[in-house]
Amino acid sequence: MTPKDEARARLDAAGELRAAGDLAGARAVLDGLRGDGAPDAMGPLTALGLPRRLHAAYLKLAKAEGDAAARIALQYFLVPPPEALSALARMPDEARRACSAAARAAVPDVLHQVWIGPAPVPPACAAWAGVARRNGFEYRLWREDDLEIAGFTDAPAFRERLERGDYPGAVDAARYLILAREGGVYLDCDWYPARDDLGLAEALPMLGLAALAEDTPRLTGAGSPFLTNSLIACPPAHPVMAHLNAILPDVVATLPGGPAWWVTGPLIFTLVAAQAPVTLAPRGLVQGNLAKGAGAAELDAMRETAGGFLIGWKPW
Repeated sequence: MTPKDEARARLDAAGELRAAGDLAGARAVLDGLRGDGAPDAMGPLTALGLPRRLHAAYLKLAKAEGDAAARIALQYFLVPPPEALSALARMPDEARRACSAAARAAVPDVLHQVWIGPAPVPPACAAWAGVARRNGFEYRLWREDDLEIAGFTDAPAFRERLERGDYPGAVDAARYLILAREGGVYLDCDWYPARDDLGLAEALPMLGLAALAEDTPRLTGAGSPFLTNSLIACPPAHPVMAHLNAILPDVVATLPGGPAWWVTGPLIFTLVAAQAPVTLAPRGLVQGNLAKGAGAAELDAMRETAGGFLIGWKPW
């Protein structure tokens, strides 16, 4: 058994003990791994100096133990050391100055979504197409053929993620390419419209760069907040998108084995966007999040309650 396979087997064993309620036994396995495990077998090191997979296992254990302080600390440090990406994330002075002008530029009335891979297109896409149509927006659902026709599949970061079978990472890369060229509003396909009487232009200012803040704070070295990239609005040719497209291959190479949310997703997006004026979408925009795999009945029940504009829903 290779060191990587052995480490995975021990992490799996700790997970089984945790699931069975033997939290002390799970901690003993993790502590043993921390003492003699092969770090390279468990992913790149986090800001806490732990291999990422071991760090994530300690976080799951803290949640099971109900230790709020440990959970918050482990979540905060579940990122690479800030210096790992700071040089790559830094935009040239000219680009940072251009961000101020971009903050006054209009966001085109177009809604983009991306869905790649063999799974069926989620029902949210048809719902968003209806929202866009009723509010005078163009709707674009980008599939692999559409991305290829546009020339986006030639982008190194997109191609690398797709070849790894990392569809979320490939979709991360695709959204920055699309927004850099066309601008508009990008929404992940696991958002569902919470209401039919509100348009995107009423929910967002449609000027400059706008994004939604994450609920969980993280150590970034760039201050707060920590941004999600699941909702982004910007004008075309925004310097943040241009810089992301330029550096993603180097970010992936710098953190081999890093998860998509580090190398293509919210972390690198936050580090770059923090250098520009950003409008934070109102917290009330998100009405709630359904449990993974929830059905249409649960969705309809949440939509009947007054509130925001977005519902997190992964029926797959």
